[in-house]
Amino acid sequence: MDSLKRDLAYGVFDGDEHESAGRAVTMGLFVGSSWAVVAILAWVVSEAVASGGLDESTRGASSWVLACLAGGVLQQLWFNFRPTSRLGYGGRVAGFGITYFVALAGCAVLGQWLPAGKPLAWAGFAGLYLVILAVLTLAFTMAFRRRRAEYQDVLDRFHRDRG
Repeated sequence: MDSLKRDLAYGVFDGDEHESAGRAVTMGLFVGSSWAVVAILAWVVSEAVASGGLDESTRGASSWVLACLAGGVLQQLWFNFRPTSRLGYGGRVAGFGITYFVALAGCAVLGQWLPAGKPLAWAGFAGLYLVILAVLTLAFTMAFRRRRAEYQDVLDRFHRDRG
Protein backbone atom coordinates (compact mmCIF):
# COMPACT_ATOMS: atom_id res chain seq x y z
CA MET A 1 0.00 0.00 0.00
CA ASP A 2 2.88 2.37 0.76
CA SER A 3 4.29 1.88 -2.74
CA LEU A 4 0.88 2.67 -4.25
CA LYS A 5 0.66 5.83 -2.15
CA ARG A 6 4.19 6.79 -3.21
CA ASP A 7 3.39 6.03 -6.87
CA LEU A 8 0.28 8.20 -6.75
CA ALA A 9 1.95 11.02 -4.85
CA TYR A 10 5.29 11.15 -6.72
CA GLY A 11 6.50 13.28 -3.82
CA VAL A 12 4.07 16.05 -4.74
CA PHE A 13 1.08 15.53 -2.49
CA ASP A 14 2.88 14.00 0.49
CA GLY A 15 3.89 17.29 2.10
CA ASP A 16 7.66 16.89 1.81
CA GLU A 17 9.61 20.12 2.08
CA HIS A 18 11.32 21.21 -1.12
CA GLU A 19 15.02 21.95 -1.18
CA SER A 20 14.78 24.90 -3.56
CA ALA A 21 12.31 27.60 -4.52
CA GLY A 22 12.39 26.33 -8.11
CA ARG A 23 11.32 22.85 -7.01
CA ALA A 24 8.57 24.32 -4.81
CA VAL A 25 7.29 26.48 -7.69
CA THR A 26 7.44 23.53 -10.11
CA MET A 27 5.48 21.34 -7.73
CA GLY A 28 3.07 24.21 -7.09
CA LEU A 29 2.43 24.52 -10.80
CA PHE A 30 1.86 20.78 -11.05
CA VAL A 31 -0.57 20.76 -8.14
CA GLY A 32 -2.30 23.92 -9.35
CA SER A 33 -2.62 22.46 -12.84
CA SER A 34 -4.10 19.28 -11.40
CA TRP A 35 -6.70 21.26 -9.49
CA ALA A 36 -7.44 23.38 -12.58
CA VAL A 37 -8.17 20.22 -14.58
CA VAL A 38 -10.45 18.93 -11.81
CA ALA A 39 -12.27 22.28 -11.68
CA ILE A 40 -12.71 22.46 -15.48
CA LEU A 41 -14.01 18.90 -15.62
CA ALA A 42 -16.41 19.62 -12.74
CA TRP A 43 -17.64 22.69 -14.64
CA VAL A 44 -18.08 20.69 -17.86
CA VAL A 45 -20.06 17.97 -16.07
CA SER A 46 -22.25 20.43 -14.15
CA GLU A 47 -22.95 22.47 -17.32
CA ALA A 48 -23.73 19.33 -19.32
CA VAL A 49 -26.13 18.09 -16.61
CA ALA A 50 -27.79 21.49 -16.23
CA SER A 51 -28.26 22.05 -19.95
CA GLY A 52 -28.97 18.47 -20.97
CA GLY A 53 -25.78 17.94 -22.94
CA LEU A 54 -22.55 19.48 -24.14
CA ASP A 55 -22.73 22.90 -25.76
CA GLU A 56 -20.00 24.56 -27.83
CA SER A 57 -18.02 25.87 -24.84
CA THR A 58 -18.19 22.65 -22.80
CA ARG A 59 -17.30 20.55 -25.86
CA GLY A 60 -14.33 22.79 -26.52
CA ALA A 61 -13.12 22.82 -22.92
CA SER A 62 -13.53 19.09 -22.46
CA SER A 63 -11.76 18.36 -25.76
CA TRP A 64 -8.72 20.45 -24.74
CA VAL A 65 -8.57 18.88 -21.27
CA LEU A 66 -8.82 15.39 -22.75
CA ALA A 67 -6.15 16.21 -25.36
CA CYS A 68 -3.73 17.41 -22.69
CA LEU A 69 -4.44 14.48 -20.37
CA ALA A 70 -4.04 12.02 -23.25
CA GLY A 71 -0.70 13.59 -24.14
CA GLY A 72 0.59 13.23 -20.60
CA VAL A 73 -0.65 9.66 -20.18
CA LEU A 74 0.61 8.51 -23.58
CA GLN A 75 3.99 10.15 -22.99
CA GLN A 76 4.39 8.23 -19.76
CA LEU A 77 3.21 4.95 -21.32
CA TRP A 78 5.51 5.20 -24.34
CA PHE A 79 8.62 6.72 -22.73
CA ASN A 80 8.58 5.91 -19.00
CA PHE A 81 6.80 2.54 -18.80
CA ARG A 82 9.11 -0.44 -18.36
CA PRO A 83 7.52 -2.72 -21.01
CA THR A 84 7.77 -0.04 -23.72
CA SER A 85 11.34 0.86 -22.71
CA ARG A 86 12.41 -2.37 -24.42
CA LEU A 87 11.51 -0.77 -27.75
CA GLY A 88 14.02 1.44 -29.47
CA TYR A 89 13.55 5.20 -29.31
CA GLY A 90 12.20 5.26 -32.86
CA GLY A 91 9.59 2.64 -32.02
CA ARG A 92 8.49 4.56 -28.95
CA VAL A 93 8.25 7.82 -30.91
CA ALA A 94 6.20 6.05 -33.61
CA GLY A 95 3.92 4.43 -31.02
CA PHE A 96 3.42 7.71 -29.21
CA GLY A 97 2.94 9.60 -32.46
CA ILE A 98 0.27 7.25 -33.78
CA THR A 99 -1.69 6.88 -30.54
CA TYR A 100 -1.56 10.58 -29.72
CA PHE A 101 -2.69 11.49 -33.24
CA VAL A 102 -5.69 9.18 -32.83
CA ALA A 103 -6.46 10.76 -29.45
CA LEU A 104 -6.11 14.29 -30.86
CA ALA A 105 -8.29 13.43 -33.84
CA GLY A 106 -11.00 12.21 -31.44
CA CYS A 107 -10.66 15.41 -29.42
CA ALA A 108 -10.82 17.46 -32.62
CA VAL A 109 -14.10 15.77 -33.53
CA LEU A 110 -15.50 16.25 -30.00
CA GLY A 111 -14.44 19.88 -29.78
CA GLN A 112 -15.22 20.65 -33.42
CA TRP A 113 -11.74 22.10 -33.89
CA LEU A 114 -11.97 21.80 -37.66
CA PRO A 115 -14.75 22.75 -40.05
CA ALA A 116 -16.98 19.81 -41.01
CA GLY A 117 -16.64 18.47 -44.53
CA LYS A 118 -13.26 20.10 -45.18
CA PRO A 119 -10.69 17.37 -45.93
CA LEU A 120 -7.98 19.98 -46.50
CA ALA A 121 -8.45 21.17 -42.91
CA TRP A 122 -7.84 17.60 -41.71
CA ALA A 123 -4.83 17.29 -44.02
CA GLY A 124 -3.43 20.52 -42.58
CA PHE A 125 -4.09 19.25 -39.05
CA ALA A 126 -2.26 15.99 -39.79
CA GLY A 127 0.60 17.80 -41.55
CA LEU A 128 1.07 20.27 -38.71
CA TYR A 129 0.99 17.42 -36.20
CA LEU A 130 3.70 15.56 -38.12
CA VAL A 131 5.88 18.68 -38.36
CA ILE A 132 5.57 19.36 -34.62
CA LEU A 133 6.27 15.70 -33.82
CA ALA A 134 9.34 15.71 -36.07
CA VAL A 135 10.72 18.97 -34.62
CA LEU A 136 10.22 17.82 -31.02
CA THR A 137 11.70 14.39 -31.79
CA LEU A 138 14.75 16.02 -33.37
CA ALA A 139 15.15 18.41 -30.41
CA PHE A 140 14.92 15.60 -27.85
CA THR A 141 17.27 13.39 -29.88
CA MET A 142 19.88 16.14 -29.99
CA ALA A 143 19.49 16.86 -26.26
CA PHE A 144 19.84 13.15 -25.41
CA ARG A 145 22.95 12.82 -27.59
CA ARG A 146 24.51 15.85 -25.93
CA ARG A 147 23.70 14.47 -22.47
CA ARG A 148 25.10 11.05 -23.41
CA ALA A 149 28.33 12.70 -24.62
CA GLU A 150 28.60 14.67 -21.35
CA TYR A 151 28.15 11.47 -19.32
CA GLN A 152 30.70 9.65 -21.46
CA ASP A 153 33.18 12.51 -20.92
CA VAL A 154 32.72 12.35 -17.15
CA LEU A 155 33.10 8.56 -17.21
CA ASP A 156 36.25 8.80 -19.34
CA ARG A 157 37.77 11.35 -16.93
CA PHE A 158 36.88 9.09 -13.99
CA HIS A 159 38.62 6.11 -15.61
CA ARG A 160 41.62 8.25 -16.60
CA ASP A 161 42.02 9.66 -13.08
CA ARG A 162 41.70 6.23 -11.45
CA GLY A 163 44.13 4.45 -13.69
